[in-house]
Amino acid sequence: MNLSERTNIIRQKTIELGFEHCGIAKARLLDEDARRLEQWLNKGMHGNMQYMENHFDMRIDPSKLDPGHKKAD
Repeated sequence: MNLSERTNIIRQKTIELGFEHCGIAKARLLDEDARRLEQWLNKGMHGNMQYMENHFDMRIDPSKLDPGHKKAD
């Protein structure tokens, strides 16, 4: 099954589950976004959502969530 076929299956399933939108993105390092997230957290903008401080390294590099993942072309 190629990438396009997998994408279509995922999008179809989200429609069946009642979602209005589905987005798919590559798991890559978020350079500029990481700096903004760090500043946002340092300002305490996350309020009572303490979990936002957890696993910062994984938040800025989603590929770390699954070390054995296969990179897409």
